[in-house]
This record gives sequence, C-alpha cells and structure tokens, in this order.
Amino acid sequence: MSHCTKRRLNTQNEISDSQKGFTLIELVIVIVILGIVSISISGIVRGAMEAVITVSERENLVREGSYLVERFNRELAGSVPNSVRISGNASVHCVEFVPLKWNGLYLSLPLIGQASNTVDLIELSDIQNRSYSPTTSDFAIVYPTRATQVYNASVGHRRQVVSCTDDDNDCGTLGDADKVIQLEVSDGFVQTSPSNRIYFAQEAVSYCMRNNQVYRHENSIAQTQSLYTSGGTLMAQNLVNVLGLSANSGEQNPFNSIGATSKRNASTQALFMFGRDEERVTFMQEVQIPNVP
Repeated sequence: MSHCTKRRLNTQNEISDSQKGFTLIELVIVIVILGIVSISISGIVRGAMEAVITVSERENLVREGSYLVERFNRELAGSVPNSVRISGNASVHCVEFVPLKWNGLYLSLPLIGQASNTVDLIELSDIQNRSYSPTTSDFAIVYPTRATQVYNASVGHRRQVVSCTDDDNDCGTLGDADKVIQLEVSDGFVQTSPSNRIYFAQEAVSYCMRNNQVYRHENSIAQTQSLYTSGGTLMAQNLVNVLGLSANSGEQNPFNSIGATSKRNASTQALFMFGRDEERVTFMQEVQIPNVP
C-alpha cells in the first residue's frame, strides 16, 4: 500500500470517529448530573426565597408592633395618676385610662359644704410660656389614689369646670397681675392634695384586644368600664394572645396593672404577641405613671 493510500485511509478514519454520537450510558450520566445540579440550584433558590419571605414577615410584625407599643406607651405615660383600670373576658380585654390635658398647682381648694366653689390656681403655663385655659368640657381632679376616684364623680375627687377667669377674664392670656387665676367648679372636693396638685382631663381612652386585633376607643369618663366588642380605631392586627376568662386570670393577658405605693409608682404592663404563619414577635412593656397626686 502506497504512502498516499495510507494517508487517505487515516483521514477517513478520523472523519468517521468525529461523526460518532454519545452512547446511551453517556446520555444517562449527563441527565443524572443535570438533575442533581437542578435540584441543588432549586433548593438554594427556594431556601433564599423562604429566607427573604421570613425576614419580610418578621419585619412587618416588628413594624406593626412597634407602632402599637409606641402609641400606647406615649398615651398611657401621660395619663392622670391612678386612672388605669382593666377588665376582660374570654373574648375581649380592655385597659382604660384618662389622658392628662394639663396639671397645675392650687393655692386654695374649696371643700364639700363650703359656700364658695372657687379654686385659686397659679397660672397654667409651661416652660415655653404656652398657656392652658380650662373649658366647661374639662374636669378638675384632685388627689386620686384609686381608679374609682377618677371615674366616679360622686366620691368627690372629680368636678366639672364651670369657668376660669383672671384679671382680664381670660385665663389663657397669662395677664394676671399676681399670676393667680380663679377656677369655678361644680362643687367642692372631698379632700385636698398633699402636694396641692390639680389635674385637668376631658375623656377616657381604652385599648381593647379582640379577634386578634387591638382597637383604640375614646369615650366619656364613666363610672362603669366598657368592654368594647365593636367599633374603635384599628391599631394592630395579627395578635395571637390567648385571652383569659378575666383580667386576673391567664398567662397571655395583654394588660396588667400594678397599683402605686408610698415607695413605688403605679405601672401598667403590656404583653403583645404577634404571629403570622410560623413567625412570632413578642413585645413586653411596663409603663410607669408618676405617683404625685
């Protein structure tokens, strides 16, 4: 065989080898490898997506809880001392308090049975010289040591404001020569305050948990506490607290009140447990109200 013939045969063999396809075993191996890679990638992607969803759900719960806690704390901390009361059943739990509009110091206070119902007050203003003038919609409250004394006017600690005057007949001008104004109330008080302090308020506020949601309610100051089963302003949802049969029973009750003593301020504890799917976020707060009646 000549040299040219051998070269021609070799070239034909090379072309024939290059035209050969994959064997069945090779195809199966490739498919198995691709399957393993696909499963691995899908697992990684699924895990990443679940992590993103989990973080997003947790952030939403934290955001919702933070708004509720901040609003609740701010309002409760600025309430009339010893005005907190709590009630509840298996369906709804409510905490009620009386927001403080203003407070001041009096020089003289009329008591029950006296001829005059006039309170001599030091002008009501803050450090920025902003004044406050009580209106006939306000109540004057003196020396409340229990919630009953705030809500039940018949015990003599809360009186309706009738008028407020000074030298120019307007308590809001801060124009009185001796800085003492005259507050007329509906009746005398049952007793004076050791610190000569007087509080002004107008309405009551309740935060109620029901149907895994928290609502805010505003109402008049009434002797009997209301358990709201409808209405109000929605403050938060996705709560998972298990409500006790009463305000005094149940480990997950949202509200708990601790009365003031001579050595400790009154405080209110709040427990808000948020949940969505498998995520849980719990907020525990204790708000102290200065005991300076």
